[in-house]
Amino acid sequence: MQLTQNNRLALAAAGLMAATNAASVSAADWDHEAAVLYYGETDDRVQDGSLKYQGTRTTDSDKKLTINAGIDTLTGASPNGVAPSTTAQTITSPSGNGTITHPAGELPLDDTFKDTRVSLSANWDQPLNADSRSNVGISFSKEYDYLHFGVSGGLSKTLNDKNTTLSVGLAYAADSVEAVGNAPIPFSDGSATKGASSEDKNTLDGMIGLTQVLSKNSLLQLNYSVSVADGYLNDPYKWVSRVDASGTIIENLHESRPDSRTGHNLYAALKHTVSNKHVVTGSARLHTDDWGIDSVTLDTKYRIDLGNKKSIEPHIRYYHQGAADFYTAQLDATAALPANASADYRLAEFAAYTLGATYRWKGNKNRDWRITGEYYTQDPTNVELTPGQASLDANPGFDALMLSAGVKF
Repeated sequence: MQLTQNNRLALAAAGLMAATNAASVSAADWDHEAAVLYYGETDDRVQDGSLKYQGTRTTDSDKKLTINAGIDTLTGASPNGVAPSTTAQTITSPSGNGTITHPAGELPLDDTFKDTRVSLSANWDQPLNADSRSNVGISFSKEYDYLHFGVSGGLSKTLNDKNTTLSVGLAYAADSVEAVGNAPIPFSDGSATKGASSEDKNTLDGMIGLTQVLSKNSLLQLNYSVSVADGYLNDPYKWVSRVDASGTIIENLHESRPDSRTGHNLYAALKHTVSNKHVVTGSARLHTDDWGIDSVTLDTKYRIDLGNKKSIEPHIRYYHQGAADFYTAQLDATAALPANASADYRLAEFAAYTLGATYRWKGNKNRDWRITGEYYTQDPTNVELTPGQASLDANPGFDALMLSAGVKF
């Protein structure tokens, strides 16, 4: 099961907000940051524990090498797309060598969901001249059933007495999906012959950005990015049910998604120093793609200096997305199969809210510590099922708790 990946262009655009205020560090200096993170969904759903490390070496000529490493462990249960039913259901396990029985009246979950991911990336950033910088990066990650390789590069140039920074970036990822029991054939049931043991996915991302100092107290960032993916874009562990008018599930089939996806993003962020003790950062992101998913993200942070090298930063985020064109909670058993269909809740229409705060303080040996706590709520748009399923919910939503602690030294 593929874990959520950070934006591949982060390697190419790292430090964009700070590009107009970079500082030199003496040769051979290393800065380190380590963090532990926890993510847990309600109702014994997905649980994720992570360890992250970042090391940055900056020379006296302002060349920077950044190394990132991480390990994630994932357990819990995840919705598999099978529609809820008033009777118990039995489906084939992902390996094809067993079965999973879902109790009547409950949302079908795959409780075999377990994975471990290790990741490593490196980025080299250097000045080309007094006003320009370049960077290149590589990334690698491995899960039990997923392999990722990526490369990236970027250029930035300052103008207007270093008050304006223009940036461009490119990233390419070559991924392999190595599904347990081989990749299923779209719209096949569990008894059908499986496909290849490994399927490929390729992604190309491009970004252009502008960072502008508006005043001594305000900094503006604008980005446009495009992402083009092709290859195997299915989730090999997701199903979609065919249901008759009475709500009886006739059969469960593996999902079928398009084999390409192109997305466009607009991002804007404004950082403003209200006073010497108050800094507010607000951002907005608009997304659209040819799967029919349109989304908006609004994010606000307000950092308050508490004195004695301590601060607190409340945080609130709102997210809304429309459903993919081929999303459906279930299929009509009397109708012909469409070209594509998925009951994956991540492709449904929903709103999500995140509320939290980060507390920072300066510790012994000049170490910077932080702890963050956030609460996430996902509220899907209700999807009407058949009268026979009137008491059931195919996508009830969930809540999640996110905790992290980190130190810079």
